[in-house]
Amino acid sequence: MRTCPVLVRYKNLLSKVASERVALTRRLSKIKLRLLHNRFTKLAIILFFLFSLSGYYPTFSIPPVRKAVVAASNQQQKGEIIAQNFSKPPILPHPGYLSTRFSPYHPGIDIAAGLGMPIHPITDGEVAIVGRDLFGLGNFVEVVHQNGFKSKYAHMGKTYVKVGQKITAENTLGEVGLTGHTSGPHTHLEVTREGKFIDPQALLPEIPDMPASPRGEPAVAVKR
Repeated sequence: MRTCPVLVRYKNLLSKVASERVALTRRLSKIKLRLLHNRFTKLAIILFFLFSLSGYYPTFSIPPVRKAVVAASNQQQKGEIIAQNFSKPPILPHPGYLSTRFSPYHPGIDIAAGLGMPIHPITDGEVAIVGRDLFGLGNFVEVVHQNGFKSKYAHMGKTYVKVGQKITAENTLGEVGLTGHTSGPHTHLEVTREGKFIDPQALLPEIPDMPASPRGEPAVAVKR
């Protein structure tokens, strides 16, 4: 028995159309937002909110690419740096203990002190910024110094200066506080020169380390 060519043609056409429709439907069905279906994504979101509520501020950004100026290896080199760049030696913003050192992941130092202690600029300059950082530093003041140096003082409880004000090391910028993300009263101090972070200890007088507890651990653990 001979099959009609017309029927064969329509049969093949219908089969092809049906096949393509099924394939298209299957492909479209796979286009779904599966982000929230991933259990690891859900866990990461939950942990993020828990850390935020506990006062911990996670940093997701890549560490600064800018190269940090290495601290002077001895007092002679330190004195040469100060003599070349400052009319008078920088001072500590206030007495205290070094609770966190400078590193690529922490581009400054933390100086633990009593709540409400007056904060002074490390040297003469002009107030450039008085503001509040919502991403961890709290109330802060930034001062511009000679030869391209800047210093920033963060976690302040109160600020007493205004933008454009000329200041000396005797002026009070504000008070040690607990604003921003911090577990204890301290000043987070950053020093930069032309956009590059510098270890403040390369310029400042020696800062004693945190005294140890009877168990041999720091008496207070303060983190930015």
